[in-house]
Amino acid sequence: MNVVIKLCDFSVRYPDNLTYSLNELVLTVEPGESVLVTGPSGSGKSTLALCITGFIPHAIYADIEGLITVNGVNPSDADVYDLAQFVGLVQQDPEGQFCTMRVKDEVAFGPENLLCSPTTILSRVNWALDAVGASHLKDRPLTHLSGGEKQRIALAAVLAMKPKLLILDEPTAHLDPQATGSLLKLLQDLQGRNDLSLIILEHKPWRFKDIATRVIELRDGAIAFDGPTCNVFPPKRAEQRKPRKYGRGSSELLLSVESLTQCYDKKTILHDIDFHVHNGEIVGIMGNNGSGKTTLLLSVMGLVRPERGKVWLRDKDISALPVSTRARDIGMTFQNPNHQLFADSVWREVVVGQLVRGTPEDGCRPHAEELLQTFGLLEFRDKHPLALSFGQKRRLNLAAVMASNPSLLLLDEPFIGQDRASAGNIILLLEEIASSEKGVVLVGHDPDLMAECCDRLLFMEDGEITIDTLTEEAFRELERRGEYDYLPSWWGA
Repeated sequence: MNVVIKLCDFSVRYPDNLTYSLNELVLTVEPGESVLVTGPSGSGKSTLALCITGFIPHAIYADIEGLITVNGVNPSDADVYDLAQFVGLVQQDPEGQFCTMRVKDEVAFGPENLLCSPTTILSRVNWALDAVGASHLKDRPLTHLSGGEKQRIALAAVLAMKPKLLILDEPTAHLDPQATGSLLKLLQDLQGRNDLSLIILEHKPWRFKDIATRVIELRDGAIAFDGPTCNVFPPKRAEQRKPRKYGRGSSELLLSVESLTQCYDKKTILHDIDFHVHNGEIVGIMGNNGSGKTTLLLSVMGLVRPERGKVWLRDKDISALPVSTRARDIGMTFQNPNHQLFADSVWREVVVGQLVRGTPEDGCRPHAEELLQTFGLLEFRDKHPLALSFGQKRRLNLAAVMASNPSLLLLDEPFIGQDRASAGNIILLLEEIASSEKGVVLVGHDPDLMAECCDRLLFMEDGEITIDTLTEEAFRELERRGEYDYLPSWWGA
């Protein structure tokens, strides 16, 4: 039986990089095998996926050394069309692989290019959307989807091509806990079909230990561990920092949102939202994909105009103020880090906001260098931002926003793409920011991380806030409602 993937002394180095992103890898994957690939942010996981699928070197140039074969051929020499019939990749950034404007067209795009018959195309589209629980999105424009919904459609588009090798890069990063459970069940169902091989790139490999037989850990581009998944465990609570002392915020009101209502295409997305944030408070927002979390942040920032409602910052009504004015006091990071990268170097990305406001570069330097050091990006200061890994881009977004020292931070999924150490560093920094009498509002799907950093939790359902209370009490209420997927892993232990 032919091996699916074979690497021998395989190395990859991007242009102008002194170090190798992958360094002398030796690896074999058999038909039907499910392999977890884990490791810190920037360890080479995504680069490995890009090489297997032929994106490197066909679409992204890099120096390649050693041997690589996929289904018996070298991806560098193979035609992209031939590779696409065998291997499918769901990227970490789902938008990065969209080719059309509407859900059904996106899922049909692959089978159409494989010259499938119209009947087959329709059948595959319906099957793939049903498999990922997205049949109700079939006629929706891609631009109207939430981050988690986009990730489901990206997976459906690849499944519709019926690959023999499926590569998933951080497949649960944008998914709410319920959607994550559905994805795990789907992958279990797919495993029994035609010797499908799976490669899952994941910062939290314990989520997939029951559907994978093997785990590979990458560090600095090399294989640090290759063995059975029985050695994979979630972090023990004893190894984590102690839970926060909830309710640290002062009595001074920083942000007030009153009766905020938002509609898209005659559909109400937010229903009379009311909430507040005090100085020194970290407020988390959780809820299913499409429940309105991102829209709420965009409305506070002024990037979308609500149908009605008010937004107050301290004692000032900012509802009619433009984004440029709000940005003097409010900093926001988007769900997709690529959406706010503008400069041609990491350094310029951090200082550009201050330079535009007239601050000399020498005046920016100390704080900018401190931020880059904090986020583990100082060594990449001269690198182009788009050459960073997804997790590194996310940290760069945070550094750039914090460079202007805003009074309020709005963070949409700040932990996406972060390994546990990087996520812990972000939490420490947010606590430091809050302790300086500033406010933080963050959207997140990881209950463990939200429990660790948030003073208060809002839970959203269908555009409404149904829970707004101290974090520990919010988890108790979620438990009473049977929302067990939203509870921290240690809850009840």
